[in-house]
Amino acid sequence: MEEFTGIGYFYKKSIKNQLDKKDASLLWELPYYTLLYLANCVKKHNNSNNIDLCSIINAKSGLCSENCAFCSQSLHNSSKIKEYPLKPKEDILKQAKYIEKYSNRFSIVVSGKTVNDREYNEIIDAIKDIKKETNLKVCASLGLLDNSQLKELKDLDVRIHNNLETSKEYFDKICTTHTYDDKVKSITMAKKIGLEVCSGGIIGLGESLENRINLFYELKELDVEGIPINIYNPIKGTKTYELLNNNAIKQITPIEALKSIAICKLILPNKDVRLCGGREYNLRDWQSLSLLAIDGLMIGNYLTTNGRNIEDDIKMIVDGGFDGK
Repeated sequence: MEEFTGIGYFYKKSIKNQLDKKDASLLWELPYYTLLYLANCVKKHNNSNNIDLCSIINAKSGLCSENCAFCSQSLHNSSKIKEYPLKPKEDILKQAKYIEKYSNRFSIVVSGKTVNDREYNEIIDAIKDIKKETNLKVCASLGLLDNSQLKELKDLDVRIHNNLETSKEYFDKICTTHTYDDKVKSITMAKKIGLEVCSGGIIGLGESLENRINLFYELKELDVEGIPINIYNPIKGTKTYELLNNNAIKQITPIEALKSIAICKLILPNKDVRLCGGREYNLRDWQSLSLLAIDGLMIGNYLTTNGRNIEDDIKMIVDGGFDGK
């Protein structure tokens, strides 16, 4: 790294949105605390001291036809979870009203590759009720949608969620029932229509550092608005859990996760980098350090795992001197 004059080199390239893959690889050699400092400087350059809070409801759980290796909701895995059809719109609205006192955003998430017509129409009704009775920004994770569905969601001012999960070259190691290109096509269609898109991935699936960096640049190319970063939480019965259990892949460390989050922010300085599932399990007592590098935090429970007490997360944000909600 002798060719560089110091961390100011990376800061200047980041705020100009000009970090390349070589820079990102070199950043990995820096200590985690330096990376977090750099990421926080970039946040402050963009006048951001805010941690935007979001929450989800698992509105339909399990029985998914797709074979994602990490997912406890897949029929191809043997995880023991609660399985249920789409929740009534009254239940979805009740959860939205509860979370509004803590959060700005609320996302309706369903299992499966897509939704059928009945499910889609019921979700649309639920979204309209939430819009009418709360001030929440509404997001939806409904799988692969067609053009007319995306246009209707755009008219309702809904942000679409569709994770790439991992980089293109690693994708077939975690899923073969749909492709990376299927996801890119859906995201591109949504962007063309004018929808905001939230798309990120999961780190700690056995991917290499190069895979991880490639994911961040693929998201940059797609120009998505939000980047949710999940850290793999081993759930018994999933194929990724078995790989970890057999030492075929290594469990990600807190420092590795923090460095990855910071580098993501430096690559995508003007985007909403959001820390989501797996933070409690993987970061443990290091969670508060992540606030230096992120723009948003998912609070409450996740799809099939429990989150932390919401009040504890709020206190963590306030204690760190950040603005929450």
